[in-house]
Amino acid sequence: MTDPTPLDPPAYGSVPRTAQRMLTSGRLARRFALVSLMLGVLIAILIGASLYVVSSRHLARQHHANVEANASLAARQTEGLLNTLVTTVRELADNSMLATALVDSAGKETYLIPFLGSFNHIASVPVALVFTDFEGEPIADNGRHADPLAIAPADMAWLRAAIAAGKPAARVVQQGDTQFLLAAEMLIYSRTMSPEGALLYKVPLDFLVLHPEAELLYAGQAPKPPPPDMMAVTVPLTVPERLATLGLTLRLEAPETPTLALLSWMLPAYGMVGLAALLAIYIGSRAVGNHMTRSLRELERLAGAIASDGFTGQRAEVRGNDEVSALARGFNAMLDHIAGIQRDREMRAAEEITIQRTLAERAEQARAEAESARNETERSRQEAVMALMVAERANAAKTHFLAAASHDLRQPVQSLVLLTSALAIRLGDHPAASLVGSIEASMDALCRLLDAILDISKLDAGTVSPNVQAVSLGTIFARLEDEYRLRAAEKGVAFRSVPTGVTLNADAALLERIIRNLVENALRYTDHGRILLGCRHARGVLRIQVYDTGIGIPPEHLERIFHEFYQVSNPTRDRGKGLGLGLAIVDRLARLLGYRVHVASRPNKGSCFTLEIPAPVLAAIEAPSTPAPAEQAPEPGRGTALVIDDDPLVREGLTLLIEDFGWRVTAADSAGHALRLLSGQDRPPDLVIADYRLEAGATGLQAIQAVEVALRGRGFAVPTSVVLTGDTAPQRIADAEASGYRILHKPIAAKEVAQLLSDAVLERTGTEGGRKTGSRRNPVILPG
Repeated sequence: MTDPTPLDPPAYGSVPRTAQRMLTSGRLARRFALVSLMLGVLIAILIGASLYVVSSRHLARQHHANVEANASLAARQTEGLLNTLVTTVRELADNSMLATALVDSAGKETYLIPFLGSFNHIASVPVALVFTDFEGEPIADNGRHADPLAIAPADMAWLRAAIAAGKPAARVVQQGDTQFLLAAEMLIYSRTMSPEGALLYKVPLDFLVLHPEAELLYAGQAPKPPPPDMMAVTVPLTVPERLATLGLTLRLEAPETPTLALLSWMLPAYGMVGLAALLAIYIGSRAVGNHMTRSLRELERLAGAIASDGFTGQRAEVRGNDEVSALARGFNAMLDHIAGIQRDREMRAAEEITIQRTLAERAEQARAEAESARNETERSRQEAVMALMVAERANAAKTHFLAAASHDLRQPVQSLVLLTSALAIRLGDHPAASLVGSIEASMDALCRLLDAILDISKLDAGTVSPNVQAVSLGTIFARLEDEYRLRAAEKGVAFRSVPTGVTLNADAALLERIIRNLVENALRYTDHGRILLGCRHARGVLRIQVYDTGIGIPPEHLERIFHEFYQVSNPTRDRGKGLGLGLAIVDRLARLLGYRVHVASRPNKGSCFTLEIPAPVLAAIEAPSTPAPAEQAPEPGRGTALVIDDDPLVREGLTLLIEDFGWRVTAADSAGHALRLLSGQDRPPDLVIADYRLEAGATGLQAIQAVEVALRGRGFAVPTSVVLTGDTAPQRIADAEASGYRILHKPIAAKEVAQLLSDAVLERTGTEGGRKTGSRRNPVILPG
């Protein structure tokens, strides 16, 4: 036998001999682990370098984004402070105390100096205030005489120039190392529209910036270049119109790259991860190597056992389909010739055992499947119960939210409505009356939204009771056609109703409300083509249909269009496209009356809304030919009224409006206050108006009852009583409706107040025969 040919030296190159021995000798598992470890080190170096480069770049981009976000946040905070400062000073300039000081100089120091002294800080920003006359001569200030906020002579000279110009002004002044915002508000006399005085205020710019690394710049100020390795972000500020000419911007400086502290953790972290990965590779490679050589070791032990003890039926285990497995299979083939009979017997026993095991497994599987089916059924039932409970809680939460939001909105809206109406009456033909008209138009739109929410709440409260009577459907169709034909023509849409002589038993107002809402919806989403209103009979069911050629409704939205505030084609909440409550009211009214409403639609083709009425049709009746009397404005007459409301703005608005109608008003914030005021009066009130929700948990119903008891005890007649409420919670509406008093929901307009006064006069004089105090109620759902 010849010696093996030695390997050429170039095959190993410069690899150390120790490494060669480690890779070519020893156990297979250890050799496999060492090779895997070497490859793992190489891969870990490559991956670690790549991750370090990517992470560094990502951190740099994230750092720049954070600096820009901090600059934007600081700019918004500064904008908020400027808006608060300008708004507060503008409201202060409109204060009646300053106007009084302009015309009445006697003792002004007594009340002006403490009053202005309360404005040393506005939104935590120190401010110096000076109140002057129309010549710029100081009348009073807020006591800021010390540097650096002291008002300089140059500041007063600038103020006189601003007063001469007659409009608010602002500028930035430099005093030493500090910059100040100097601005002035004019005190305009309402009759001459000329300035009768001014309010000068001075604020340090540094206090308007909450970020320590940011500064304010104004137009014309050259920014300093940022230091090396620093970046600067400039954000323009959105400020009130009075400060727009200053061109204010916010500048934030920050390091150009992340700090070394942020990057210092990366290399140790990558090193720890790399070491952990290498350790895992080595341990895993050893485990894999041991697993791969286990068959060889077993063959070695099996051969030794057969050589020492003889063959007793041992078998070599075959794992996988590799070379070691082929060796095990050959070893087993050699043993097959030795134990044929014994193998056949063992095979039969193994087959019998396998059959029994299979039967047992099938029986266990069937039992497990039955148990799983029972568990799944119980789980489904519990999930259904939980889903029902969640849905009920969500519905209750929605109702509570709408009620709370509606009440909180109705209070200030009621104040605005009443004060606007009083202002309109007092302005008369003044040029500013047109602005009041615009305000009233905006308030009407908000009131329509609140009334729609109120309708939903009344329907949910169950306080709507249908008044079923014979109704001529043709009369409703004709009235709607006369009302909407011209509106549709203005949009270029043809509107027509099919005449009908059908008469049915229904609530006329509620049925007309349903049809009107469907027509309104069709007109809102139809820009060309036509709208058709008609009815047809089908197997004892009357179907009223509104067909349009509008934009249509995608199929995925058909189930949700009857939900509150849901609109398919109005993502910007355009008020001209409705409020999203019309179809919700239609759905509730239909369910109340026992009707069914459904829709068929094709996008860009049109829609058809169908109202199915399962009511028998009556014989046709003749519609009355006499025209309805024209609505006349009520005549409030003269009288006295008692107003009970814990909201001072609502109380003041009602008082001013009722006094403008020529009535005398007694205003109280609680039942006890009202009783104390009435005890000193010889004449009882003709009208009592009380808010439903008073302070300390009291209600307007309790206040009215206390007033009635007190008046009866003095021998007076019970006055007309009205309860005002801004609550739309279903339970609150039901309780108010059950009280027996007349209920009006906020906000109420001037014409409703005039109607209340007129009704009170009529009830006092007895001209409305048979009408009893406290028995009148407002309609639950208005028919339109």
